[in-house]
Amino acid sequence: MMISRLVARNWKNFLKVDLALEDRTFLVGPNASGKSNLLDLFHFMKDLVLPGGGLYQAVTRRGGLSLIRSLSAPRNGRIRIELHFSSGSNGEPLWRYELALKPYPGKQPVPMVAAEQVWKGERLIVDRPDEADRRDKERLRQTLLENVITNGEFRPIADYFNASLYFHLIPHQFRRGSEDENDLLSRGFSRRDFFRQVAAAPPKTRLSRFRKIETALKLSIPLLENLHLEESEAKGPHLESTFRHWRKGSPALRDTELSDGLIRLVGILWSLMDNHSLLLLEEPELSLNPAVVRQLPGLIYRFRRSPSNQVILSTHSPALLSDPGIDGREVVLLLPAEDRAISVVKAADLPDVSALLEQGLPVGNVVLPRIQPTRIEELGYFQ
Repeated sequence: MMISRLVARNWKNFLKVDLALEDRTFLVGPNASGKSNLLDLFHFMKDLVLPGGGLYQAVTRRGGLSLIRSLSAPRNGRIRIELHFSSGSNGEPLWRYELALKPYPGKQPVPMVAAEQVWKGERLIVDRPDEADRRDKERLRQTLLENVITNGEFRPIADYFNASLYFHLIPHQFRRGSEDENDLLSRGFSRRDFFRQVAAAPPKTRLSRFRKIETALKLSIPLLENLHLEESEAKGPHLESTFRHWRKGSPALRDTELSDGLIRLVGILWSLMDNHSLLLLEEPELSLNPAVVRQLPGLIYRFRRSPSNQVILSTHSPALLSDPGIDGREVVLLLPAEDRAISVVKAADLPDVSALLEQGLPVGNVVLPRIQPTRIEELGYFQ
């Protein structure tokens, strides 16, 4: 299944979002327009259902409700998230999940469920707060979705987010090999995340994937000779690579010594080959040659395991958006509006953009000028 529609209120810098999602969605907008914040809404749902996670942890990792709730929201405006699930693009409705949050009275840092509803098809099966919640308000410090005792009837929603992945590989963190679990800014795709995924794959699958990755890397990095996975009790799992221009007998480089682009490309390719219900990619073009970036949309499309596997990515890249296979319905523009709110709209829903796309212009040529700051030329005079 896939998320077919997102409705959100007062989430970070968005007062309102109402967005139909495709199986492949590109988020495009100026700096600080909210691309990462929109991706983080889906990551928040994963943190909510992870074992050892839950509502309190998901909110705390983001600095508390005050940092999640939009500063433009009305004084008592609640954070609301509504997700619609279907069997695929234009498929039958399967589930609808709604969650509203507010501070717990007298315990401001503590989040509280203001409302939680679940529809199975057209049938409402959960409607909170219910009588038990009214008798015991402490129950509202948890969602039913995060609790395996209470989510049995609608566990496919929790399973969907458990099988999702947020990928933003930060090479210096990958090399460091550690991260602060409670620091939102360090919640990139870490070295530990990568090798945890690798270890979860059966040995034959692991070997097959690395052969494919090595082939792809040789096409992208002409001097690469080989890339392989080494596993030892002393060093743990690690990648090693050699290059053709080295003299014979030179020791291989470990992953902590490899280039940013190589590390990032290995992580992207592995993540695409893994079976994630939802893959969230944060600016996958970073550190990569534009010729490689131009191939990413096609790779993303081909490597999805099934039509219902979903990819949502943020990008600024003209090279990535030059792919002629990208449809205007797949591109979401985040545009600052005159009232200081952020407008979230599909490229295909803008008449002038749609007309140009129908004439065969690449989507990047049409949408990127729209997100360019109007006075950006003045930056060249800064001194």
